[in-house]
Amino acid sequence: MASQKDLVIQGDVFAGLNYLQDESIAVAVTSPPYWRQRDYEFEGQIGQEDTPEEYIGRLVAIFGSLRQKMHKNGVFFLNIGDKYFHRYGKSHLLQIPYRLAYHLIKDGWQLEDVIIWYKLNYMPSSVKDRFTNTYEPVLVFTRGKDNIYRAFKRKETNVIRIPLQQTPWKHTAVFPEKLVEELLLRIKLEKGDIVLDPFAGTGTVGAVVKRLRGDVLPSEVNFVLIEKGSSFIDVIRERTHIRNVMGVGDESYSWKAAKEEDLPEIEPEIVAEDRHGEVYFADSSSEFLSALRGISTEEFRSFHRKNALYFFGVIRWNIDDLYYIHTIRKIGYVLRNMLIASNGSGWFPIFMFASDSTRIAYRFYLDRVRVKPKTLENRNWWTEGFISLKVRDISGKRTREGRLAQVIRRYADGFPKIVAVRWDDRTSLELVLHPGKDELLMEGLTFRCPRCGARLEEPYDPAGGNSCRKCGKRLWMDLSSVPHVEEPKEVVEAIKEIEALDYSYGEADVEKTHARRSSRSKFSELSRLNWGASPGARKLIIGEYFTKMRLYRIDQPMIAQYLNLLRKSKSMTIQDVANSFPPSYLYTVGHWFRKDFGGSIPIPEDIPLLKNVFGAEDGLLCIIERTALKFQTVRTSPKGKNPGDFLEYSDLDHLEEYLRKLYMPSSEYLRHMNVP
Repeated sequence: MASQKDLVIQGDVFAGLNYLQDESIAVAVTSPPYWRQRDYEFEGQIGQEDTPEEYIGRLVAIFGSLRQKMHKNGVFFLNIGDKYFHRYGKSHLLQIPYRLAYHLIKDGWQLEDVIIWYKLNYMPSSVKDRFTNTYEPVLVFTRGKDNIYRAFKRKETNVIRIPLQQTPWKHTAVFPEKLVEELLLRIKLEKGDIVLDPFAGTGTVGAVVKRLRGDVLPSEVNFVLIEKGSSFIDVIRERTHIRNVMGVGDESYSWKAAKEEDLPEIEPEIVAEDRHGEVYFADSSSEFLSALRGISTEEFRSFHRKNALYFFGVIRWNIDDLYYIHTIRKIGYVLRNMLIASNGSGWFPIFMFASDSTRIAYRFYLDRVRVKPKTLENRNWWTEGFISLKVRDISGKRTREGRLAQVIRRYADGFPKIVAVRWDDRTSLELVLHPGKDELLMEGLTFRCPRCGARLEEPYDPAGGNSCRKCGKRLWMDLSSVPHVEEPKEVVEAIKEIEALDYSYGEADVEKTHARRSSRSKFSELSRLNWGASPGARKLIIGEYFTKMRLYRIDQPMIAQYLNLLRKSKSMTIQDVANSFPPSYLYTVGHWFRKDFGGSIPIPEDIPLLKNVFGAEDGLLCIIERTALKFQTVRTSPKGKNPGDFLEYSDLDHLEEYLRKLYMPSSEYLRHMNVP
């Protein structure tokens, strides 16, 4: 039975706070509605303001009222998530939690700590031009330095690892009970203390207090919940067993949009080490803000490529650093991530940003750092069965599935190298990437000057000025100045071997297919295979399969430039090219010729049509037509999991190396990976 002192107030949050006595609350724990996150379908709700500044200003007013209700030594835990200005595209991260913190400090609060809540089971994301969001901050505010958070603070880390919590209600609770419990254990509550949640939602704070009361919390600790939504009140009743809910009416209150400040006029520091991007870790806030001022200078802009990517961090940070980073939008940059770098005991922020250009896409090679599936070490490939293993073809417009029918060639360690795959209506021979070197082969293209043959460290710059550093020849001016491309020797040899096999792609009767080098049919047993009982079928149970995908990673702007040169060589407009394709390509073809974030690379099945339109049979068209099979060991993204914006590190050198891999050119990356 809940204590009679527990209270649920239904109504407007400001009116609910005004009902409470001044200095009556020991601790407040809340997570208000995020800006533009969800419509709760009642008038006057928080979170539907037109601008982030209005949202922040309104919360400042509400939490100003809350401060009057807090004990002088009380603590306010505020969990609030960030948002991007636009949901899709190259949008700016708004830094809402830290901008709010900045204005709350100006309003009279003291920021005692910023705890990072890392979500162990964070929601996956399909984004490819930034890291997936995996954490949220919990801002710890007090009325002054003499408070129960500082008095009771133990040696805990300010990083909390807690998974999202599934609930029987509408959605996954973004405010799990374990998080509330962890926060309450970081203070010492006394008999008669009250815990408040002014944005109660489904009543998580009340449910936790009720469960911990008489155990780790004094039995006389009570809770107050304020919530306006009727549907949530029903859930609160169910979770806390409170039947009597007190209603309050709406009260008008004044608030105004937050007035943001520009970065102070300080002496700039120019960070200019690498034209392709920078990884810079400032030791102090003053160093960081000086470097931030430096990015507005012409010296910084002219030194770096237009598609450069930047990672600026600050080790001994303060709230000014987390606040002023949002101002880079005014000077032509876009903030894509605030990464959290944690060494186990604490954390510091690293801001990933790029030029806010609609013409040129920044380089971000996410595939180089994706979290790989299960380890493949210490496996004897000679003894493992692959026949009938599922093959998912994701290289086309529609995903299709086939089965591995025959292993024709193997690598030295027994892993399949050339295989036959049986689809619904045909069989194809496929190159398989070895899991130990697939990343290196996918980045293994070499580009050479068409005049002198020198290897080009940077084969194409979409901002212009492309020329060979050895002989000075201008590149990408017409088809004759397009760099020559070389594929890895291992791939070339495998392709020649596949072409040497007496096999016609699309031949449905696999029993008639032979290899010239063998006197026996290599496919004679296919019709008698029992797919369900095979070793390959059993591998599916543990989540292993092959994915057919584009073989090479290649920058989209380079392909767009090549297609534009092909188009101009035929005196064709983009519309002329589009008219040469079936009607279903009406809204697709134009994107192939764009070099910005709206650009895309033709998929392999489009290449025969392009070859026919342009009369081209070799060059980069053949390169982007290549496909291969890649071994997958878990049911996840074929390329691996986006590692997320929470980075654990042991030393700064390795952290810098990790970040540099995200933008370094392929030639440098291969040298970095010790590939000759």
